[in-house]
Amino acid sequence: MMLMKKTEVAILTVRGMSAIASVALAGPDSHEILKKVFRTGQGIAKGSVVHGWIVDGGRIIDEVVVGCEEDNEFMIHCHGNPLLLDQIVKRLQFYGAALVDADAFLSRKYRCDSSSVIEAEAKLAMRKSATLAGAKILQSQINGGLSAWAQGVLGNIGTVATKEIQEQCEDILRRSQIAKRIIEGVRIVIAGPPNSGKSTLLNCLAGQEQVIVSDTAGTTRDWVSVTCLIDPIRVEFIDTAGLDDELACKDDIERAAQGITNELLESCDLILYVRDISADSYWPAVDSTHTPVLSVYNKCDLLQKCGKPAASEHQFQASDSRTISISAKNNIGIDLLSRSILDILDVCDFDMNRPVAFTQRQCAILSAITKTDSIPEELLSNLFF
Repeated sequence: MMLMKKTEVAILTVRGMSAIASVALAGPDSHEILKKVFRTGQGIAKGSVVHGWIVDGGRIIDEVVVGCEEDNEFMIHCHGNPLLLDQIVKRLQFYGAALVDADAFLSRKYRCDSSSVIEAEAKLAMRKSATLAGAKILQSQINGGLSAWAQGVLGNIGTVATKEIQEQCEDILRRSQIAKRIIEGVRIVIAGPPNSGKSTLLNCLAGQEQVIVSDTAGTTRDWVSVTCLIDPIRVEFIDTAGLDDELACKDDIERAAQGITNELLESCDLILYVRDISADSYWPAVDSTHTPVLSVYNKCDLLQKCGKPAASEHQFQASDSRTISISAKNNIGIDLLSRSILDILDVCDFDMNRPVAFTQRQCAILSAITKTDSIPEELLSNLFF
């Protein structure tokens, strides 16, 4: 049970096609506050779920379902319309509930209900996991994974060399970067010169038309994104304005579009640099110091029409694992593109049961262990408490 000095209200989720929201109400006065705004013909006790209405005097605000999870802990499931949600929260605030951040609210709750901080943090992170695979990684850290590793090292702290512990921490931190991609998802920018087929590729990946496709260079001035699942990761693909110095000099709008593209290139996890394989123009590779780049030669179906040798799906991959040929228009090579993305991001065959750090706090502790000159017993204990 979560013991609280004051009554708090937190908006926890808005989900589903019907946009159902969940509002938590907990604290010493929560039952009295609920009685003032909730009308029902049934009694509400611990473990019960009751149907009724949130009201403002004689006016009904919304039809809701209320569950009593513990004494003075309630979950109000209502419609996710932001106007209704705002009215419900304001009624609860009017009678004394303090509105708090959902993560802060749940963090306290999970810490009370969990045997360790790692377990509480895993429960909190699972609410936002981008994929089922990410949730599995987090679940495995509670009794196995990071918890089991830390407990094992603590149990043998006098017999394991500090250098060996530090090397293990460095390995966990490296793996954690990959796990983060699976847990949180990744952002991939589709860049390249104008008219290379970037928008066509985005539409192909999305499975439906998302952006205007034209033979006119510079059609896409702003960025457009779609979210897809390439198991085991969720990917946000972003189509950007074509990289072209001449276009950038045309006017302020084109210059701004080029600037946005360059900003996105610096903040993404992977760049798909798309070029027209049938064109005679030479376009240099995109310059990125921190982000991996996969060169995508598009329109391979046009090679024969241009009197050039036809390219097979694997022609470019044979010489360079980060260069492939596709036809976005005809859906050729898209499976190969997906596999290449997973390979470059290093998420293929990721062992979900091995220890990873999944919060900034955990990463900071492991990083501190790699720099310490003493036996890191206290730092390891801090992972749990």
